[in-house]
Amino acid sequence: VGGGALGAGLFQGLQRAAAGDLDVVSPGLKIPRVPAVTTVQAEGNAPLNRAFARIRADGKTSAEAAKSKEDYMFPWQNPSSVAHGILDDETYDWVELCRGMESTSGSAMVVNDDQIRAANAHAKAKYKVNSCHTGSVGLAGLMSSGSRREGPPSIVVLSGVDRSGARSFSTSASDLGPTWVRNGITYRRLESTYDPQVLFDFNKTHGTSPHNFIPDEPVKAHLAKLATGETTVWGAFAEGGELVGFITGEVGGGYWLETGDGEDSTCFINEFVVSPEHRGKRIGVNLTSMSVDPDAGIFAINPDVKEMYTTVHVGNVTSRTAFIKGGYREAMTYKDAMRDRNTTVLKFSKNSDIFPRGNSQTMRVVGVQSGNAVDGIDVGIFDFEPLVRSQKDPRALAKSLKYTTVANKTFPFTPEERQYVLGLRAMRLENGNEYAEGNYKFGDWCAQRVNDLLAEAGVDKSEVALIGSHGQTVSGHPHWEFGDLSVIAQKTGITVAGDFRPADVAAGGNGTPCTCTYDSIMLRPDIGEKKWRITINIGGTSSVTFCPPWPEAGDEEAEKMIPGGLDPGLGVFFMDLTVRAIDPTLEYDDDGKMARSGVVNEELLSEFLKYKYYQQDKLPIGVGPDDFPETLWASWRAMAQERGVSDVDLLTTFTELTARQIAMACKRFGGEHITDGKTDDVLLRGGVCNNSFFVERLKANMEDQLSVKIDRIKTLEDLNIDEDSWENAMYAMFGYLCYNNVYNFVPSCTGAARPVVGGRIAPGENFHSIRLTSTPM
Repeated sequence: VGGGALGAGLFQGLQRAAAGDLDVVSPGLKIPRVPAVTTVQAEGNAPLNRAFARIRADGKTSAEAAKSKEDYMFPWQNPSSVAHGILDDETYDWVELCRGMESTSGSAMVVNDDQIRAANAHAKAKYKVNSCHTGSVGLAGLMSSGSRREGPPSIVVLSGVDRSGARSFSTSASDLGPTWVRNGITYRRLESTYDPQVLFDFNKTHGTSPHNFIPDEPVKAHLAKLATGETTVWGAFAEGGELVGFITGEVGGGYWLETGDGEDSTCFINEFVVSPEHRGKRIGVNLTSMSVDPDAGIFAINPDVKEMYTTVHVGNVTSRTAFIKGGYREAMTYKDAMRDRNTTVLKFSKNSDIFPRGNSQTMRVVGVQSGNAVDGIDVGIFDFEPLVRSQKDPRALAKSLKYTTVANKTFPFTPEERQYVLGLRAMRLENGNEYAEGNYKFGDWCAQRVNDLLAEAGVDKSEVALIGSHGQTVSGHPHWEFGDLSVIAQKTGITVAGDFRPADVAAGGNGTPCTCTYDSIMLRPDIGEKKWRITINIGGTSSVTFCPPWPEAGDEEAEKMIPGGLDPGLGVFFMDLTVRAIDPTLEYDDDGKMARSGVVNEELLSEFLKYKYYQQDKLPIGVGPDDFPETLWASWRAMAQERGVSDVDLLTTFTELTARQIAMACKRFGGEHITDGKTDDVLLRGGVCNNSFFVERLKANMEDQLSVKIDRIKTLEDLNIDEDSWENAMYAMFGYLCYNNVYNFVPSCTGAARPVVGGRIAPGENFHSIRLTSTPM
């Protein structure tokens, strides 16, 4: 399947044959039922397979999926296969094909090029069918699934003839490099004698737009250099020799500092234009592809060139898409004061096959962190899909991110490791060198765990573009995270982004809560929802985000509604310490059974709520390990013992404290969309979701403080998000956003004066080029 027209037509024909509608055309033509429909695509271009898998995973029908096409059918990045005839980056008739598969209990599958070649050879040798590679893909699917000698037969459509002598897709060579023929359009590098005036007139006629101003004299001077070889032009020609598009490059261009090898090491795309009368034939994509093709592009013409650059208006989606489909990636988007616009810089590196292309394709990122519960180091591997930038601010997101969890694991601390970390967090070491040593040591531990998970998951390091590391928080005011980034990069060989919080602190914020970033991107109610959502995260400490629904595009009132949030205080840290005091063999209160057997001591609870952290009356409020240290737990436990309160009752009281402080914070700081019965949408995450007693107490306290009836507390499972890996995904996300120059803090939650892109990058062995960054204006 390529565009899908043939497959959709076959399905509709089979339906009519099963219904007897074709009797008029061919008397007696009727089949008992529509057979199971199986679609087959090439591994290097499988948008239909991807869409069908997502529809099934989301539990939707094809009709439901059609209402949000961008979530299911979107361009495949860099299609490639020996089956050249099905390289459409989107399957245009995807809805009908998905309907065919779901209504017949069919399936979608992919085959690789070796399987396609084998099927093609089999068709020719066994059946004497002169099929091309494209026409053999269906047979490749049948052969790869295993042929059946019993049961109903399978029907395979061999839909294309091998026309090796006169193919619709062909390549030929000349002194100017290869010539391509695709969909009736011929692509070639232009000779130095080609008339530059023809190019200028074509460009002026078809290239002028609100997104593209063409200054006459500079463009004429650039095109005139075709005669001297300083400018290279690749052209597209229709049958009869009509010019229908071209792209030009000139060595230099001002970005040579990126490579460090001098001005001759880069080439800049100056002009790129396609006749609107011939759009829809992928002319733009083929031209951008040809400009960087190993045999036809700039690297073949000038081996000294290492990178190709261009710039486009941020609103010129057509040109940007053509470059990205041609293999370029976004390097940066910045406020272009000279041209009074936002400008996107795109680039292609000669070594782009091993250099991650940022948000032009799926990016594999590792997240590593150690939480306030100090129970171990958590590592996850995630595939992030291309992000969508806001048209108003290119460093903001226009919609939620999407990611897939590849692997996830917690590596528990040994008792000795845990005590070592707690010793650092106590901030009482007299020798400052011990903190420096701790920073390096924790970085080494993080690197070891990352290497271990990659090995266990069978993921090659070459597949990973980036590690997002949060490390372990040692101090919270201001934040100080241990786990040296360079140590992780050197021990894993993978580039690392981390140390995220200082940027927000420098902008006047607390550098916390980080969870507001994840919540405001991943957990907001859908467009069209009316109620806000309260999202609660509980680890060693707790955080809350007040999430407005995603706004409709252009809804200015809805766009003004921004998330809020704070750290209410404790999470499970004191609860877990109390459980260990009761039974040293236990790590936590399983399902809250122990706390359920006890009684809340209200007098003691009132004393706890007088603690200075709970007396803060102004946002931002952010928690650190120094706010609720283990020494405070010990003093509170001593207070309980003096009053004759058992450890079990103390555990029950701490459980109530965590639930009540969260509800009180929501009432105090939630605002008009949260309080007085305005919302009953509450989502809880963290291992404490498995503590039924705590969930009951949280629900009761929220209902009391917010004056609302809550049907039930939601979890991430309600949003089809993996509970076990979300926090690792959050710090992978922080790194991914930093890498792509997108805001990764929410100033309305942290108290910063402005949104920031937080983080530092430590190069690993896979770091081939310095990314351009933009400075906030």
